[in-house]
Amino acid sequence: MRSSILGAMLLLLLPNLALAQQLWGPTTPGMTPDEVVQAVDGAYLHESGDRLATGAIEAARRDGYELAGEAFTQRFFFLNDGLTQVTMSLDNTRDFDAMQGLIDSLSEEMRERYGEATDSEITTTGLMRQAKVGWVDGRRKIRIFSMTMGEDDALLNVNYQAYFAD
Repeated sequence: MRSSILGAMLLLLLPNLALAQQLWGPTTPGMTPDEVVQAVDGAYLHESGDRLATGAIEAARRDGYELAGEAFTQRFFFLNDGLTQVTMSLDNTRDFDAMQGLIDSLSEEMRERYGEATDSEITTTGLMRQAKVGWVDGRRKIRIFSMTMGEDDALLNVNYQAYFAD
């Protein structure tokens, strides 16, 4: 009887353990903005953040995060007050062709951590050019994304998203 109760309790805990997987650094999916600010050195609440197509809202931010020798702004996105995505946006943009070296460096760092990419492509549609490289690691998706329109400088983001496969 005792082992049946223990077994049932473990089964109830399994979904929560899956949700507790690291999203980025010290963060896990579902953390509140206050919990993220407490867990991430230098993070602060950000009242007027962006909204993603998913409806997730940027509610915390950290400036000056270094990745591959470049400065990024970390943006923490929440849906229903639970963390769903961490986006690192490159601070010093450049043209799309010059961005490719940084994408290669970031891709190499990610390959060392997460193995071979699950997808990688560069596309051109009219004036828009995009580069994407992605990985799936357990319950998270990691994606490097760069895009430009015409001769404008390209944006570059590294996204960590909570991922719940079918």
